[in-house]
Amino acid sequence: MVGRWTEGFETHQTLTQWARRYATATGGFAIQAGRVFGSSGSLQGTVFIAPAFPLADTWGVAFGVNFIAQTGALVAGDGLYIEKGGAEQFHLEFVKNAASFEVKLMRGATQLAISSATYGYNAWHHFEIKVTVHTSTGAYELRHNEVAVFSASGVNTANAGSNQADGFAIRFTNTSTNNRFDDIGVWDGTGSFANDFCGDCAVKGIEVTGAGAAAQWTPSAGSNFDNVNDSGAATPDDVGAGGFNGSGTVGQQDLYAFSDVSPDIQGNILWVQLDTQLAMAAAGSRNVDTRYRDPSTSVVDIATHAVANTAYASVADVMSANPFDSLAWDVADVDGGQFGVELAT
Repeated sequence: MVGRWTEGFETHQTLTQWARRYATATGGFAIQAGRVFGSSGSLQGTVFIAPAFPLADTWGVAFGVNFIAQTGALVAGDGLYIEKGGAEQFHLEFVKNAASFEVKLMRGATQLAISSATYGYNAWHHFEIKVTVHTSTGAYELRHNEVAVFSASGVNTANAGSNQADGFAIRFTNTSTNNRFDDIGVWDGTGSFANDFCGDCAVKGIEVTGAGAAAQWTPSAGSNFDNVNDSGAATPDDVGAGGFNGSGTVGQQDLYAFSDVSPDIQGNILWVQLDTQLAMAAAGSRNVDTRYRDPSTSVVDIATHAVANTAYASVADVMSANPFDSLAWDVADVDGGQFGVELAT
């Protein structure tokens, strides 16, 4: 699989933060206790649309959900979506009954499947859906706590009328506080690592804790890492009481130390998502490389991002393999690594 997106409701907890991270972020929310650790999100009329991904045939969405009670009826269409060019291909939605809820797979208004089992309120459940998006030879399987719920093949799973998909969205019109979502992971079927279901996995959000091996960008105030260590619930420093780091000199880099993923995370790490907020200080455009320094102290580029707007936006690098050795990530790679930026041109 190739990881495409994560949401753990820890590093981003305000609309200012989410509006930079997502292509669209509207509605209400509340931060609650997480499924395994950290935080979860109560979605209240929330619409989050992730930036577009590369087209792929097969898509998976893994997530934890806890409906606290039946109260707060869901509206038809509320759920988690895989899309193509902003148009739905399929989505998962939920049916609240008197003592439990069900899960449905929908292609637009057409129900493809519904769980025969029901799931209790006020308890966390882990679901994962895998769908091959095709107008005639599509396939799907839903798992609950790693056990198959329903599946089929040779079906139309492409509501937009063409094969493949390239987007993920969370769409809720219901404003009830009686839901919790956490540990959302979106993946496609390409790549060479773990090309199938994730299983019951957790998302751990980590933040900057100190300066790394390079501190060449100029801080507008204080230490360089203090300008980029906003907590998820804080207003970003560039519009708050803190500052920012900047450079006009090609080749200058900043690297930062981050909090550890251990001991919360052990074993395999399926992918790492690095979110970096960038903006121009004045009209014009520059290119910025995101960078990774592995525990052996080797520094490699992750990706080059064009910056041409004075309004901040977040760029996401989602890495299923360590960019230094092209191997699967492990805990030591993240705990002992550093991430940062270099002005490329």
